[in-house]
Amino acid sequence: PMRCSHPKDVANAHIDVGNNTLLHTRLRYTCNPGYKRKAGTSSLIQCILRDDSSEPDWTHTTLQCIRDPALAPETPSPELPTAPHTERMTPRVSIQTLASSIGLSVLVVAGIMACCCWRAKMRTGQSYTEAETAIPMVAPAPENEEVLPPSVYPMG
Repeated sequence: PMRCSHPKDVANAHIDVGNNTLLHTRLRYTCNPGYKRKAGTSSLIQCILRDDSSEPDWTHTTLQCIRDPALAPETPSPELPTAPHTERMTPRVSIQTLASSIGLSVLVVAGIMACCCWRAKMRTGQSYTEAETAIPMVAPAPENEEVLPPSVYPMG
């Protein structure tokens, strides 16, 4: 079976390939902790065989993993050397940020429920009547009588 090579590295992201390199396989990059996918970029790739090639290859990814703006900015510690991180960082979210996110969700849900209750209350007691419209009917012409269009009738 045809297989793709290992996918290209993407800055601040990782991909779990395992044995999933067969033709038509789809994989998704994941941004490292502390980073998130930049809007408008895609993390999905697929192993395909292009018309001009005999070897399958991965589709191009537009993924950009950017520092999560919701997290506190990183400040290097003066006593620690600034070496590249090899251990995974755990995202830090303040209690205030978490509480405000939950509070906003509760307010939105409460607002929707209040609106629905108000609309239901306004609808009770309303009755709808349908107006009857008379449609004039014209009797069909007898079978042996020729019917002329209105512009052909003699004036008079």
